[in-house]
Amino acid sequence: MHDELLQIVDPATGEPTGDHVPRSELFEKKLWCRTTNIFVLNSKGELLCHQRSLSKERYPGAWSTHFGGHVTKNESFKMSALKELGEEIGLAVHPHQLIPWRTSRKDVQRIWIRDFITVFEGDVSELKLQKEELEAVKWYSPEAIIEMLSTDGEDGGWLAGTHDFHTDYQCMRAVLTAGIDAGLFGGDFKPLRNWHPPLA
Repeated sequence: MHDELLQIVDPATGEPTGDHVPRSELFEKKLWCRTTNIFVLNSKGELLCHQRSLSKERYPGAWSTHFGGHVTKNESFKMSALKELGEEIGLAVHPHQLIPWRTSRKDVQRIWIRDFITVFEGDVSELKLQKEELEAVKWYSPEAIIEMLSTDGEDGGWLAGTHDFHTDYQCMRAVLTAGIDAGLFGGDFKPLRNWHPPLA
């Protein structure tokens, strides 16, 4: 996995330059690349969060509100996101039910990120965790995440959202509601219409 060739992108546009380098070279030379963040929610409005492996080189043991990874050679953002869900938690998602809702440029990390959202109504015991990447998965309510962020902070035990978690969650709720209205999800996900925003 760590020998995969990663896409290099134009810092200004986020478009691929046609060059590809191994992960180690990307970080060593501080090159710009693409990554994905995938948020998985259920009909209660909870997010499927995961604890990063204790052996990870960055943020070992931290809890995260999203899955994802670097976009590799010959991949689109969506291809990468679908692959990451399958590899990290064994979750197969229909491409139409993986909704892209934002693309962001992060200057410090030198990355262009595309955020996706999807739903999962199963039990976490059904998921197959990629042990070299994840220690555990657990459903958390947005209120619980906000409370933990207020005590631990993102530099403590949490990597929450792409920007500000409270705002991110409201955006996800709006996007997912629009997806339901467009018929992207079946009847099992109708309760999502009844979400209420978490308290600040």
